[in-house]
Amino acid sequence: MKKALLIALLSAVAFASEAAANGGTDIVARTINFLIFAAILWYLVGNKAIAFFKNRKEEIASKFQEIENRLKEAKNREIALKTQLEEAKIKASEIIEDSKKEAEHIYNSILEETKAELEMLEKHFEEAKIAEIRKAKREAIKAFLEDVLKDVHLSSEDAAKLVLKVA
Repeated sequence: MKKALLIALLSAVAFASEAAANGGTDIVARTINFLIFAAILWYLVGNKAIAFFKNRKEEIASKFQEIENRLKEAKNREIALKTQLEEAKIKASEIIEDSKKEAEHIYNSILEETKAELEMLEKHFEEAKIAEIRKAKREAIKAFLEDVLKDVHLSSEDAAKLVLKVA
């Protein structure tokens, strides 16, 4: 490769000097000189430029891949979060329904307990009323008998016998 480059360089110099001597145009020589310059420049910088652009291409590709991965992760997270949100909404509605049912159950049980307690209080009231009526009757009878028996001089045994026969 070096030999071919050296031969091309020497031939370019030969062409360039010939065109100037004949007074013709030197477009061919200038083109050859440019090609030689480009070849030398390519020889000195070409591999480094290729490596630079190759590395740059790989960096861009890796950043693009990283961005795509992040985008996929974000979409997956979004889907997962939407799924969790839907599950949370369903669970919240279930909790609300359960709490409504539980509140209704508690309301009904309190209502039933209150009714049972009210019935029991009414029963105790009736029993107490009957007991008070009996007590009042006894006291009235006792008071009446005492008034009647004051005038009649009976002993308590005789009065008890009379009451027992009447009752």
